[in-house]
Parts: sequence; structure tokens; C-alpha cells
Amino acid sequence: MHDEKYIQQQARIELRIAEERREYHNLWQQIIRTWEKAEEDTAWLTYSANYLLHTAGVKWALDPFSLFTRLKGKNPQDFAADLAALDAVVLSHAHADHLDLNILAALDGLPITWVVPEFMLEYVGKSVRLDAARMVIPKPGVPVNIGNLTLVPFKALHMRGDHGVPEMGYLAQFAGKCWAFPGDTRVHPPEGLPILENVDGIFAHLWLGKECALQDPPPLLDEFCQFFAQPKPKRIVVTHLEELGRNALDYWTIDHYRLVETRFNQIAPGIEVSPALMGQAVSL
Repeated sequence: MHDEKYIQQQARIELRIAEERREYHNLWQQIIRTWEKAEEDTAWLTYSANYLLHTAGVKWALDPFSLFTRLKGKNPQDFAADLAALDAVVLSHAHADHLDLNILAALDGLPITWVVPEFMLEYVGKSVRLDAARMVIPKPGVPVNIGNLTLVPFKALHMRGDHGVPEMGYLAQFAGKCWAFPGDTRVHPPEGLPILENVDGIFAHLWLGKECALQDPPPLLDEFCQFFAQPKPKRIVVTHLEELGRNALDYWTIDHYRLVETRFNQIAPGIEVSPALMGQAVSL
């Protein structure tokens, strides 16, 4: 049995789901149009923490994803046509809000590079013919070169106790810049993560404690902010907001982002912090 706060938040989520169902196809088409003709280094969110990118002339996707897959609806998009310009697909982990087998199956016939962690091969192999000629199995610390883009894989911090799955994080190096995608970080050691030092920016996936979204404040607020501020990046872009496949206990909102922003401004005022929601573009 849930309390009134849970019931009210769940009702808000359902309203947002209905709204996004109506608007998502147009939003997707807008993303694709701007991505296809992009000239500047940019990332677009196709879902809460799923990225289409243009960096140094390379078009690639990190955990490509459609809202309709998450909500178990029929995808009206023509993924093979819409994403025909892709040079590479990069995958991080096998959770239901990051691994979209509908998109992967549609892209199977395209001449792209697949970057698939070893622990995901069984899942992805059900939808994609993973032959050695077009696949890279990323190893921590071993660079992956795709045109003018270099990806440096690293072990993500996704396991907290018995919860979580293996995940690969990535540094993306391009045009003299370095952006970090550490993924769904669930532990925040005070010593930080050395590979995040000296990066221009970090995409930080918001998570402040399991089933803690209705707590005020969430228990891991300070831990999260201290961890991502520790390497002193120039920018932190906070994503994994409004993830519509979650219930109210695990649903992180723009209001949670404001808590994070306030804390970052207190402990590291020199870092530029901003949110990014589904459909938004982030200049890199």
C-alpha cells in the first residue's frame, strides 16, 4: 500500500507518459534532421540517457533507444532509414532502458562498427549478426578508433552490493576534447574515478539511492555531487531524468536535478552544471 505522495507522483508520471507518447515521433524526427546535417560537436538525447552524437565528423550512438520500446509500444520509426548515417553503435550495459533490441535489429544490415562489451554479446547476438569484421569488443584502457573519434573504455561503477549489472563506461576523445560517459554510476568512492581526471565534461546519470526518489532529501545527494565534482571537469551534464519506465520510488525529476545543481554550486562553483532531457541537444 502506498502513501498519498506516491499516488500523486505516479499520477503525474502517467500523464507525462501519455503526453510523450503523442509527441515522441515528431521529437524523434526533429532529432534525426538536426543530427544528419550537424557540423558542430553535439549530443542528442533520444531517451533519458541514450545518445546520438556527432563528434569530429563521426556520427555514432551510445545505447540508441526509442521511447516506444521502453513503454512496450509499436515503434513507428524507420530506424534503418533514420540512422543510415551512423558510423558506429556503442553499447554500455543490458538494462531495459539502455538496450533497445528493436533498433539494433533494424541496424543489422548497415555498414557500421559495433562496439559491444563481452558481457553483452549473448543479448545482442539475438538481434545482430556479430561478425569479427565489423565488431569491436572493448577492453578497459584499450583505445577504440573510429575515424577522428577515439573511445577509451573503462569499467563503470554500476554494482552496489548485489544490485546492478556489468557496465562499460567510455571516454570520447575528439577534436582536442574529452567527454566522459561513466554510465549508470551506483557507487561513489571518495577517491573518485581516476580516468575522469582532466576531462572537459561528464554526462552524469542521476541516481540518488534505490527507491529513494520520494525522500527529502534523497540519501545519496551529497555522495553523488562530491563524486562527480571531485575530478574538476569544466562541465557536468546531468541526464537520466524523467525515465518513464520507472515508478515513483525510482523516478528522478527536474526537481531532483535542482537539488543537485544547488549542491554542486556550493561545493564546486567553478563547474558549469546543466540538465538534459529527452529530445535536447548538448553542445560539446
